[in-house]
Amino acid sequence: MERLSAGERQLLATAILWGLARAARRPLPVMIDTPLGRLDSDHRRHFVKRYLPSASHQVLVLSTDEEIDSVLLSKLRRHIGRTYLLDHDDKSGSTTITQGYFGEELIHAG
Repeated sequence: MERLSAGERQLLATAILWGLARAARRPLPVMIDTPLGRLDSDHRRHFVKRYLPSASHQVLVLSTDEEIDSVLLSKLRRHIGRTYLLDHDDKSGSTTITQGYFGEELIHAG
């Protein structure tokens, strides 16, 4: 384990959780916070193409605009039900929620 990079450890943990969810044989929602931050471009592409569309019936991804760029977003587009931008204001301590992905309007599935 200690020889694995941070990204490889993250992928291993994701694989273990995915395996446990599949073994449960129940549809469980999945929430992932900044899943691509530690991954190189090849692992990002595979994660977006192979894991996210099939992780569960309901997947909530919290990402930065640099994690899921327009290329990766185009690969996910047909799997996306809704997108929101959470914009936190440190001064007021509040968060504004708007529809869209970092200003990009998406045609939502379903």
